[in-house]
Amino acid sequence: MKRRYILAILFLLVGLLNLLRAGMTPVVSATLEGWPVAIPLPFLGVLYACCGVCGLVFAFLFWKGRRLNWALPVAGAYQLILWMLHWGYRATYIRALWARDLLLTVIFLVAVALLAVGR
Repeated sequence: MKRRYILAILFLLVGLLNLLRAGMTPVVSATLEGWPVAIPLPFLGVLYACCGVCGLVFAFLFWKGRRLNWALPVAGAYQLILWMLHWGYRATYIRALWARDLLLTVIFLVAVALLAVGR
């Protein structure tokens, strides 16, 4: 399988999972109504929806073999957004997962770099 197809599938999954997160925002908002949250849930829903749509757009472009040089900057920007959200969380449990999240970030960025740059 060509690397661009694997890259496209990776971004497709990222896009779909972020759209799923965005779709779950109303359910989670209703459950957490009245709780003090560090980041407003409607903001998170819009942010995840934007990330999801961007993931789908780039998945389509990568599938067509276009803009492959954008893969690493887009993946880096996505990870930067996730880390900015991570720093905004107040929950001790989520803050305790930074090592796991850092490892997943590195794996994701290395995979994207190998698929997009390493030809």
